[in-house]
Amino acid sequence: MLVRSNAAAVRPLPATQTTPAAPAEARRAASPTPRPVGGGDVFEPSGQPPRFEGLSDKALIQALHDATAKHKDLGYNQARKIIFTALDNHEGKVKCVYTGRELKTNKIPNSSDMNTEHTWPQSKGATGAAKSDLHHLFPTDSKANSQRSSYPFGEVQKVKWSSPSGAKLGTDAEGRTVFEPPPEHKGNVARALFYFSTTYGKQIPAAEEAVLKKWNVQDKVDAAELTRNGAIEKYQGNRNPFVDDASLAQRISDF
Repeated sequence: MLVRSNAAAVRPLPATQTTPAAPAEARRAASPTPRPVGGGDVFEPSGQPPRFEGLSDKALIQALHDATAKHKDLGYNQARKIIFTALDNHEGKVKCVYTGRELKTNKIPNSSDMNTEHTWPQSKGATGAAKSDLHHLFPTDSKANSQRSSYPFGEVQKVKWSSPSGAKLGTDAEGRTVFEPPPEHKGNVARALFYFSTTYGKQIPAAEEAVLKKWNVQDKVDAAELTRNGAIEKYQGNRNPFVDDASLAQRISDF
């Protein structure tokens, strides 16, 4: 596995500029952006030249890292403020990605009510700049956040806890304790973890990787995910390439 450096912060912006501009390398990598369409594990390009053409496995991982790692470190408090007041705040409400519960707010809520989910857990390496990286942070109901804890993602066979939206905690077919998000968030989880793995040089366990690749195909990128990706670029200056082109995951045999 390649060893990669932590993300570097960009220089502060002039007071007149409200959001950071994307670094040059991130802007170049972000265009063009083919969209995955179709069924099964077939991804059809949008008619534009494919991104990272001819690259796979370690070479592709390195290229993805180079395109995403040099982004602005917002700091955790600022990242949470952005999530709850702008990025995931729609008409004054923020929705939990695990339960679907909505909270009316215009500020960072009490953490005992609505929390910030680190899709890649802090205890497993989401520290420093990675702790504040919006590409894997989502608003979650605090109880659901606690149930997920730092368990790996997987397909639950024996349920210990569940939410009306379809999120589950329990054991998989091998008896491992896993967390399963609702169907409409499974692809988002997969693409967030693929991004984190390549950006920060963290390995994904084989069993979890297999499930994530399955979810990446089943739950395709939608307009909301693309819009969020573009909004995050305005704040921290990079995009999630796996949202722009979901087929990239199929070209990496071992994250």
